[in-house]
Amino acid sequence: MSKLNRYLILILSILCLVIVLQNIATVSISFLFWEFSMPRAILIGLMLVIGLLIGLILKSNRK
Repeated sequence: MSKLNRYLILILSILCLVIVLQNIATVSISFLFWEFSMPRAILIGLMLVIGLLIGLILKSNRK
């Protein structure tokens, strides 16, 4: 992995962390017939992890 890739990953990680920490308000979420509340930071972090997992799965299927 080149230094440029490492710096890019570091910058994007810090940017994601700042965005998550600035969004701590509680939001209400409706999914099908469930409804629950959670801090927006947890929701953003959860969606980030789900997107990362989907990307890794799709990348492994291409090989």
